[in-house]
Amino acid sequence: MSAAPTPVPDYDRRFAWILGLHGLTLLLIFPLGPQQTRLWHPGVTGIATLVAAYPFAVVIGGLVARRLSFRASSVRQLALLGCVAALPTALSTGYDSLLVGRLVAGAAAGFSFAGLHRLISGAAARHAARLSSRIVAFGMPPGIFAATWLDWREGFALIGVGFLVVACMGGGDSAALPATDAPEPAEPLPGALFVTGSLALVSAAYLTVLSGFLVFNAGHTEYHISAVLILGAFLGLAVPPLLQGLGARCAPGLVWGLSLGVSLLSITGLLALRGPLPALPAIGLIAVFLATQSARHLALAGLVNPKLDNVNLPVHQTHTHLAHHLGSGLGAAAAGLVIHRNPQDGTLGGMPGLWVVALIATTAAWLGGLALIQTKLSPAASAAAANSFWRVATSWVRSVRTSITRTPGSPT
Repeated sequence: MSAAPTPVPDYDRRFAWILGLHGLTLLLIFPLGPQQTRLWHPGVTGIATLVAAYPFAVVIGGLVARRLSFRASSVRQLALLGCVAALPTALSTGYDSLLVGRLVAGAAAGFSFAGLHRLISGAAARHAARLSSRIVAFGMPPGIFAATWLDWREGFALIGVGFLVVACMGGGDSAALPATDAPEPAEPLPGALFVTGSLALVSAAYLTVLSGFLVFNAGHTEYHISAVLILGAFLGLAVPPLLQGLGARCAPGLVWGLSLGVSLLSITGLLALRGPLPALPAIGLIAVFLATQSARHLALAGLVNPKLDNVNLPVHQTHTHLAHHLGSGLGAAAAGLVIHRNPQDGTLGGMPGLWVVALIATTAAWLGGLALIQTKLSPAASAAAANSFWRVATSWVRSVRTSITRTPGSPT
């Protein structure tokens, strides 16, 4: 008779909710480009600045927190931090105050991510990552509805309320790791961090201009795109479970290559279109893109998790959050540099440049994934002490150079 599944304590679910709410804070700004254009006329560069402010602040906040050896005493403390940090955005009255709110919320998220390995075990970290992705998927529709049909403040206010609810949830704090027993930071997988950053760059560059493309190029209304994005997100939820089954039957490299290939094809299909785009094809392309985002992150987790034990996995996930946000900030900045609005008809131009950015980053992620497949870590190597995020960042460059020069079958 099979053993009963191990129950997941309340503590783990609360931490997953915190991760999910921070994820929603990053993503909720993406559909608001047309609304911000109508209200403030900041231009494509201004929109990209609003998007990039949060992830760059996350990285800076995480680095400062690590420098200060920040330690959260409980999950409730992290939830209250998120709630207070959401206030400036929820109370913002214009572009400048919204930008400041994004910076404050990002810095708070960086502090939360920096203390991850002090508060959670490896088994709980695996569960928290899966649950937080579901929270983001199901939290986006009400957030998009509130932010687009009501006001951007309502959307971010809902996130602040979510943090407050998590702070009021009882139980589970005893599951936190004592500070004296917390594992020292170990070296994460540099190749995995590089791949994570590359994937986030592609996603952020694409999503930064998606809502504007649907309104200004494809002929949808500002309120219509919220329904398109919500339906696309729900359809995208059905695909990852199917791909999980495929991953259980196929080689990781095959699933990795397929997910990246389909993702690039969906980007190509949307950016190559000229003129109005009916709702059904738009929903289909967005669903394919969102589904492949989940699929390729699942594939990456399948490559990374077996190489890390329960002690080192939370440390690696802490660095992964910073790498993901660094890539997101760079992707939004890239979109702001290559995309412009045509003065003649108001459409967005520079789409071929965005496709080139996506192609380069996707190719880099594919090469990094192939290198990661060939990587085999010994327990001693996986526990090597290297707790500087800047050292990890320099390792990304070495991993790309190695993946390009390595031939199949060569020793790692």
